[in-house]
Parts: sequence; C-alpha cells; structure tokens
Amino acid sequence: MTSRTPVAADAVSRAERGVGRGDPLKARGMVRLLAKPAAFLAANWAAMVAMLTVIGIVPALAGATRTTGDLAQYEDEAFTSTLRHVRRTLLRDAPVSVMLLLVLGGIGANALVLPRMEAPTRVFLVGVMLPVVWAMVALLSAYVLAAARDQHAERTTIMLRALALVVQRPLSALAAPALIVVLSPLWLLAPLTIAVGFSVPPWILGRLWGELTADDPATT
Repeated sequence: MTSRTPVAADAVSRAERGVGRGDPLKARGMVRLLAKPAAFLAANWAAMVAMLTVIGIVPALAGATRTTGDLAQYEDEAFTSTLRHVRRTLLRDAPVSVMLLLVLGGIGANALVLPRMEAPTRVFLVGVMLPVVWAMVALLSAYVLAAARDQHAERTTIMLRALALVVQRPLSALAAPALIVVLSPLWLLAPLTIAVGFSVPPWILGRLWGELTADDPATT
C-alpha cells in the first residue's frame, strides 16, 4: 500500500472540505439575477436601432413591449426578438408611426404658440384640445400593446383592437397619457434613454393595460 504524500493528502482534504471550490448554483443564481436587467438593456438598444428609421417608432415600441412583457420566453434573445418584431411589422405599423410623430409635433407646436396668446384664448384652446390629444395618446398607447401581441394581423384589425381596449378599459386609457408624462425622464435624459428609456416605459404601460389573452375580446 502506498502512502499519500503531504501535498496529495492536503489536496484531498481541501476537496473533501469544499475549500477553493465555487458553488455553481450560486454562480448561476448571480447570472440569472443579471439576466433580466440585461434583457431590458438589449431590448432598449434594439428599439433605438429601429427608431433610427423614424417610421419604425411604433414597431420598436411594440417589439420592446412584446419582449419585456414575456421575459420568460424572450429573456435570452431580447435584442434579436425585438428586431424580429420590427422586421415583421414595419410596413404594417409605419403609418401609425407617422401619426405618432404628427401628434408629438402638434403638442410641441401648441407648447410654443399657446404662451403667446392672451389668457382667455389660451384657456379656451387648451380646454378644447386637451381631451382630443389625451384620447389620441391613449389610443396610440393601446395600439402599441395590441400590435405587440399580434405580428400578423392587418393594421385595421390592430386598430380595432386598440379601440376596444380604450373602450373596455377606460381607467387605463385615462391613466396612460399621464403615466407617459411621468415616465418622460426615462426617454428624455440621455443616460436613462441609452439604458432603459425605450424598454422600461413600454413594460410599465403594458402592465397598465393588462395582459391580452386568447379569451380577451380585444384579441378576437
């Protein structure tokens, strides 16, 4: 019988005690902990890439909504899944992107013109336009959610589903524009924009509107 050398004996002893050996479960747990923030970052970058086309704004937001709304499925491919959604829906949702730009342009123009008007006129115009703008923003927000849930339906079908969401969930429709304003620092401040400016807001708005399921009338 051969005796163990001091070095070999010490190695066996250390191995038996688990000294110097990392816990693989702990390592995987740390990786899983970082996976979701990484998915939000990846979806955000994919959305920003798509937005460079201008007409891809709505498809990008819908893709980010789809990805962040189901991280269990898209967590490991957040960047590519968001871009795939944009590629499949760009032509369908491009006109809605133009509509969104027109709404934003109208809001910006009013913000520049209204302060120069007399107070009574300003109050009257704000009272007339605010409900219209509010309804348009709510409808566009609902459209993004409906578009996120279906990559293949026609634009008319998605718009009808968005209208159904606004009608069936009036509290969400009322809160959506206000929530977009509250979340504006995320997409207006450059560091936050680069990190999560176009992934976290769609995720939050998706939670506001609620999940669409096969039994939801808005999906039929």
